[in-house]
Amino acid sequence: MAEKALPESVYKLFARTGHDVRGPAGVVSGALDELERALDGETTARNAAFFTMARRGVRRLLRLADRYTVASELARQMDAPAQLLDVEALVRQAVAEASFVYGRRQVTVALDLAPLRGFAHPSSMAAALADALMLALRAARSRVVVALAAHGEMARVVLTSDSDTASVEELFEAALSPGADPLDEGALPVRVIDGVLRAHGGAARVERVGAETRITLEWPLSEAARKAGGAR
Repeated sequence: MAEKALPESVYKLFARTGHDVRGPAGVVSGALDELERALDGETTARNAAFFTMARRGVRRLLRLADRYTVASELARQMDAPAQLLDVEALVRQAVAEASFVYGRRQVTVALDLAPLRGFAHPSSMAAALADALMLALRAARSRVVVALAAHGEMARVVLTSDSDTASVEELFEAALSPGADPLDEGALPVRVIDGVLRAHGGAARVERVGAETRITLEWPLSEAARKAGGAR
């Protein structure tokens, strides 16, 4: 996807939407914190369930704000310095966030993560990982496996879901096709995933393997390789 092909007005819309969603969601999150403190540990099981529902809804709004903010910055991200970080911890963080916000009771998430350090933009890569897991969870019947390992000089994250449809493949194909509307339903998460990986000098792909759907995110572990790959 060539991010610079989008009109500047679209990036401004993404930035404004992210800001407008994050503000009210933050206020509600703060109000929930105050309510819990006011109860002073007297929360009943019923109230605790309501608090969890409310927090999940707020976190979903904050994830939406993150998605719009990252989308608004994709065209500039290649020039921004990446950080050397614990990639395993970043993946765990993204999985925990996406599982809480988008988790389905009948779907389990298993982790197979190798210790790994490399360069990345923490916020944008976490957003891409969370959106990829969201898509995997929606497609899965009962199980998603998230694997992380080094593949040569690349970090590789593979999300495998026991999906019986090609819905994720079709979504990627439609969202990234020439002339696709970035505002179409379902297109923005795919464009964020694809754009973030491209900005990191890597790539995202989806494939069907037997009765499974695999979403693979791969990017260079070194900063020099990231810049070289992103410049292509």
